[in-house]
This record gives sequence, C-alpha cells and structure tokens, in this order.
Amino acid sequence: MINLDRSPGRLEWFMGQVAHMDLDVVRVSAVDAKRIPEQDVERLRQLSSGVNSMSPAEIACLQSHRKAWQMIADGDDEWGFVAEDDIHLSADAANFFKSDRWIPANAEVIRAETDLGRAELSYRNWGKPLGHELRQLKSAQLGAAGYFLSKMTAVRVLEHTSRHVEPADVILFSSIGGLLTEMQVLQMLPALCVQDMWAPGGALGGPLTSQIDDDRRRFHRHDPRSARRKGTAKLVYEVARIGRQFAKPFRMAMLVAVGRSVFKRVEIETLVNAGPLPSGRAS
Repeated sequence: MINLDRSPGRLEWFMGQVAHMDLDVVRVSAVDAKRIPEQDVERLRQLSSGVNSMSPAEIACLQSHRKAWQMIADGDDEWGFVAEDDIHLSADAANFFKSDRWIPANAEVIRAETDLGRAELSYRNWGKPLGHELRQLKSAQLGAAGYFLSKMTAVRVLEHTSRHVEPADVILFSSIGGLLTEMQVLQMLPALCVQDMWAPGGALGGPLTSQIDDDRRRFHRHDPRSARRKGTAKLVYEVARIGRQFAKPFRMAMLVAVGRSVFKRVEIETLVNAGPLPSGRAS
C-alpha cells in the first residue's frame, strides 16, 4: 500500500478498512515530489515520449509504484496487490486477497479498480470467480490505484520503466506510451475498489484527494515543458476527436456484432465502512 510519510491520517484510515480482513499489508513509503532533486526530475523527464506531461508529482507517483513493483519482484509470492491509500474497498474484496488460485493462467495484470466509466473489453469472459467477471481490457483506462500484478510482470515493467518514463496508469493500462496491448491485462467486473473521488459521497478536493491533479494543472498552465497541445496542434486534434466521436457508435456496434468486444460500465458493489475520513488534505 503506497502512502506518503507525511500522510499518517490516510494510512490510519486505510488500515481501518482492512482491520477485519486478516491481511499482511506492506506499506510502501511513497516518493515525495517535494523531495526529488530537480536534476533527477529532468533526467527522468528525458526518458518520456513527450505525449504525457511528466510533472514532478507524476514522476514521484511512477517511482512510488516502481518501489511496489520491486517488492513484488523480490518477494516469494507469485502475485501482489498494489493499492494507493485513497481507495475504498468493496465488502467482498478480502476473498480475493487470500490466495491467487482464482487468477487465470497467462494473466499478467488484473485491474481491480473503476472510475465508474465504460470500458472496451474482450467478448470472451476469462472466468467469473466469486461472481466477478474477468475480461481482457482493450481500452485505455486512467488510474492505477488498485491492481494485481504478477511477479514476472513486475520484473518486466521495472525493466521497461528504467528506459521509458510515463505515468504509472499509462504504462499498465494504455497502448499509447504503455504496454496494454503487449500484456494480458484483465478487468474485474464488478470492481474491488474505487478511488475516493469516484466513491459515493466522495468529491474532488476532499480529505483523501491528493494534489497530483493540482500539480498537473499548474504544470500545464505555467511550464513550457508541458505536453498539452496548443495553437494549430490543438485545433487539429479537436477536429480529429470530433470525427472519432462521430464514428464511435458505429465502431462499437460492429465490434459487438462480430463478437470482438463488449462495452460495459465497470460498477462496484457495497463498500467497506472504513469510518470517518482523515482531516486535512494530502499535499
């Protein structure tokens, strides 16, 4: 579980959720964007494709996930679960942490979270352990707050991110700058966890909201190294985006008709009651 040293309230809140689950929770001390030397930020930014703006907070987030990946790679278990400290867990999540026997052979990553949006998924259902479908993820999804990662895949993504620096969710769950189409990535339906900002009663700016989004917006607005499209490039992109949106319903219908994909909203069921949220806000 990834947690900043200066966010003990979030750690206490998270541990309150899992207190009854009989889990061996390992805390990963998150890399603090405020403590990364500027020269290291610049060195790592040079390894980015430029498609994604790698702000200091984004780089720190990736490095924090890499610490978790290293623990899985060095550990004895074949699978590990990586969690950020702002996720709400479903009431049946503990059933999936007791063993990895429910995981299909050849799976490499299992995305257990949702932002409650719709995803393109394989027509084939890889299994339905304890009532949760497992389908191959085919569309890019934002967020890397809760996922299962195999030991072999941890080694692979560590090696990849030693040469390619992109946001952690892009590396795992996008084909543009990431490895989505090169790995067997499955999505759980219903999901096992959801970040606070998407949970019932949650909101941006709440006590579990980190400032990575604020940092990203400031970086886009004020830093010339931002990858945000401007001027003609932005106009061309927006025109193309409108064309893609117009064609999207026809593409979806065709893929469903030929049995290639299904398009489903990834829901989540009853959440654990973790008690009151921590006071204040992470920075």
